[in-house]
Amino acid sequence: MAKMKSETRFYGLDAARASMMLLGVLLHGLVFAGQYLDNHSVVEDLVLNGVYFTFHAFRLPAFFVLAGFFACVLIERRGLDGFMRNRGMRIGLVLVIFTPIVVTVTLFVKDRLVLLGNFEVIVRRGFLHLWFVYYLLIFSVVLFLVSRIRTSARVIEFQARAGIWISDPRFLVIAPLFLLIAPGFLNKDSLIRTSTSFVPDLPLLGFYGIFFVIGTLLFHAGTTGLELLSKRAYLLCAIGLVSAQFAYGWGWTLTPGPLREFASMVASFYLALGIIGLFHRLISTTGPAWKYLSRTSYWVYLVHPPILWASLRLLKPFDLPVSTTIAIALIGAVALSFATFELFVRRTAMSKIV
Repeated sequence: MAKMKSETRFYGLDAARASMMLLGVLLHGLVFAGQYLDNHSVVEDLVLNGVYFTFHAFRLPAFFVLAGFFACVLIERRGLDGFMRNRGMRIGLVLVIFTPIVVTVTLFVKDRLVLLGNFEVIVRRGFLHLWFVYYLLIFSVVLFLVSRIRTSARVIEFQARAGIWISDPRFLVIAPLFLLIAPGFLNKDSLIRTSTSFVPDLPLLGFYGIFFVIGTLLFHAGTTGLELLSKRAYLLCAIGLVSAQFAYGWGWTLTPGPLREFASMVASFYLALGIIGLFHRLISTTGPAWKYLSRTSYWVYLVHPPILWASLRLLKPFDLPVSTTIAIALIGAVALSFATFELFVRRTAMSKIV
């Protein structure tokens, strides 16, 4: 198994990471519109909920696989101390600076600023959309500590082999079966829950921790692991999409249960790895558009919620179809986020952390 070269550029994986960030804007647009707009038709409900169910099934699992992979890349290139300095700046400092600002502005735009006077609400909902950045910081600290332990040659060999097994369609059935023993990370609709609390949600932390570990194993599998993943990408995506639609359709016709939960988990594992493999297979270099999206996606994700809410509030009086309202709001939110990046980040000290 060929090892990763420290100077190797992973254009496809970098584009995948940026795409998972930007997909978060789309999913929040669907959620916010469902909470705020009330003129959607039955057909729009079915389509928009189906889109949300499918994308939500794989977006964060794929992101955490990529996070685990790139964490190992960073350790390889900068060493453990350099890795923690980077994580402290790019994750820890971002949480400290942006959590109070973005949460306050978002609640102000939603006309819910009064919630900041309730300590219990602050603890329970204090991170809003930045909760997964908090989890990434926890995983980074754990990886730093584990990486300081001397590893035997047998363990290294096992990691490399496991990185190849994880993209095998037959092997991928196992993890969802084990997770169904204690599916505390799923809600009543068999969707992966979110937790915006300052107190880590242990089932959810464990669930996403599995994907982070998968990312580290994929790195240890070397170029062989990535090549096999890209070859299996279409099959993995096909199985994942079918499973996602089965799980979504099941919820409209039958009582949720273990079968639907299993289908939802199959969708998460197969689509997360399949999408990553697809990006690696199709993007072998990067043009100006992908470079810009990779550079700005983190910032766009950080600042988009208040802009998105403001856009929806401005558009509501026009009583447009929900899908049209969402599309306009999303375009406006992303465009304004790009504009703020150019104004406040590109040529400022902020560019060192986002």
